[in-house]
Amino acid sequence: MKAPPEGEKSPKERNGADQSGSTSSLRRIVLSALLFGGSVAVGLALGEILIRVVAPQQLIVKRPDIWKSVDGLGWTHRSNIRTTVNTGEGAVSVYTDSSGFRVGEHGPIQGDRRILIIGDSFLEAFQVEYEQTIPAFLENRLPEMIGSSVAVVNTAVGGWGPPQYLAQARLVLAKEDFDLVLVFLFLGNDIVASRPASIPPRVPKEVHPIRLPRSLRFNEIVDALLYPINDILEVRSHLFILFKTQAEVALMRLGLTAAYFPLVLLREQAGSDRWSVTADISEEIASLAAERGIPILFVLLPTSLQVEKETLERYAAGMEIDLASVDLDQPNRLMAKELGARGLELIDVLPELRAAHQRGEVLYGDVDRHFSAAGHRATARVIKPAVAEYLSSPDTE
Repeated sequence: MKAPPEGEKSPKERNGADQSGSTSSLRRIVLSALLFGGSVAVGLALGEILIRVVAPQQLIVKRPDIWKSVDGLGWTHRSNIRTTVNTGEGAVSVYTDSSGFRVGEHGPIQGDRRILIIGDSFLEAFQVEYEQTIPAFLENRLPEMIGSSVAVVNTAVGGWGPPQYLAQARLVLAKEDFDLVLVFLFLGNDIVASRPASIPPRVPKEVHPIRLPRSLRFNEIVDALLYPINDILEVRSHLFILFKTQAEVALMRLGLTAAYFPLVLLREQAGSDRWSVTADISEEIASLAAERGIPILFVLLPTSLQVEKETLERYAAGMEIDLASVDLDQPNRLMAKELGARGLELIDVLPELRAAHQRGEVLYGDVDRHFSAAGHRATARVIKPAVAEYLSSPDTE
């Protein structure tokens, strides 16, 4: 084997030099990545501290221990709860009685007149203290109008819909007597297109475990990584909550938010079966009350998009919905028609909530888009006269 010319490196020496150079480059890349990662981590930590001091956000606290799975209802509250919960609008005290119904700190109120309330998270109202809710407002304000004490039994549970309202009515009306039944239909998601044959037990809030993606599809990456990371950060990081709030429109466009645009607001849904399906279930609830001689009222609760023009425009932009395809009064108009055709009485609070919003009242939460205390108060103002009239009627004596 010939020796390399003088001054020229042998292949072995060249390979060693190449390996040394590759190792040095790799070290530089790793070091740069570590420095960049460390800088980002320090920046995020400082940002988190700064936000907590200057502009603290409301962390979301998930409390699945408040609910339990129940066959026939899906889930309901545990009994005798004494705790706090934070859905994004601040810590709120939560108490339930022996039946799992939400009550004030001092337990159920006894009254000469009894009202049964059936509904979902808008009446469950974990966003505000019990004393700020529609049930508490009725308990406190009706006695001066009718001359009798009033007890409200609030059976509402977050995430429920009309099929569960019917199942709950069967259970409660079979055991207790009332002077009036109030069923609250939230127009955002209570207008259902079908009804299940049965309601199996399940948990109301899915918690996404972090895992390796099974494929590179966007939806799979979201389910495997992004949702779990969101679940972790939204209960711990003020900076993350601020980012989600400020980037709401962008997140909507990427499909990375729980926010949704109610289908019932789209003109194309005018011919859907959902209006008659929901009205049929409502009629069954009314029949259960009628069998026991109890009057019943249905209350239509609007979404924030129907009340707040600015919220509607933000959601439409984020989800790329043409406002020409939207009819904000459609769900109220069509549900009034269907319920009226079945002889059911309803109260529509939309006009009053729009007027209250125009007066500057903040009716919905900033992070959690359920009613604020003002939203509960405004709704109770609208329904109070009709409720008082029923409770004062000789038929309820």
